[in-house]
Amino acid sequence: MCVGFWSLEHPQYALILCSNRDEYLSRPTAPAHFHSFGNIGPDTESEKTILSGRDLRAGGTWLGVGLDGKTALLTNITEEAGQYGSSRGQLVSSFLLPSPPPSQSLLADHMARTVAENIPYAGFNLLLLSPKWSGEGEAQPKLSFEGAHVTNHGGGGNIVARSLTDAERHHGGLSNGIEGKGADEWPKVKQGLNLFSDVLDSITAELDELELAEQLFQLLTWKSDSPPRERGELRNTIHIEPLTIGVQSPDTPPDYYGTRLSTVILVGRDGRTLFIERDIWTLDAENKLTRGDAKHQRAFRFHLRA
Repeated sequence: MCVGFWSLEHPQYALILCSNRDEYLSRPTAPAHFHSFGNIGPDTESEKTILSGRDLRAGGTWLGVGLDGKTALLTNITEEAGQYGSSRGQLVSSFLLPSPPPSQSLLADHMARTVAENIPYAGFNLLLLSPKWSGEGEAQPKLSFEGAHVTNHGGGGNIVARSLTDAERHHGGLSNGIEGKGADEWPKVKQGLNLFSDVLDSITAELDELELAEQLFQLLTWKSDSPPRERGELRNTIHIEPLTIGVQSPDTPPDYYGTRLSTVILVGRDGRTLFIERDIWTLDAENKLTRGDAKHQRAFRFHLRA
């Protein structure tokens, strides 16, 4: 049960993005690092062009950015579990990994190929962002992003893709609902978009990127008045305090579900990028709940390749 908010139209920033990853706290996960989706284990990758955390079971990721600027955010659709031969994480890695020069635009090519292949996946929503430089060859080229939303509307469904609307480019949100079936009415999405719009309105030339990042992290802490008690209520809150879902065995430790990570990505019009990942809830060695400390955040600064 993840959520993300973004803007592609701010005059100072080509991309402003913040996201929570909600997951079982026991699921093995590697923190954000540079890699190229090689085998998990000993460090054998020669060229590391992608920054993301990684799911250590399937090897994929839920949110990542390449040194070339390609960015992807994946959320699962809330549904009954099913069996599918392909992992949704491939949807992110196939976009972020280097690809041949496109015949038209990189994003249009990838959208067309994904729709044509129509591989059966469990339900997903996918935000894809592709960089575009204006004035290449000039002293100060300017960065913008093309954006697309890709989904199968539920497990095994046909994959469809579309460009982001003007409204979504200004400020958009994505969670675990089904497009066209009330996804934009989820309280966590509606409240998040309102808060995100307020943050955008507060940005001035004097507000530095770390202050902006802090405002976005604060947005991601919003909680509903009544904490969720079952899966169907997770749509009501952005921050999910750990809870147990479903039947738990008295003979095993509780399997807690909650907000594991928060991430903020800021990309300036000149390509300068700030990526910050914070642990929110974790399990210690004794399987006890531990609240993350912002002092131990993972911050990366780099410049996108034009």
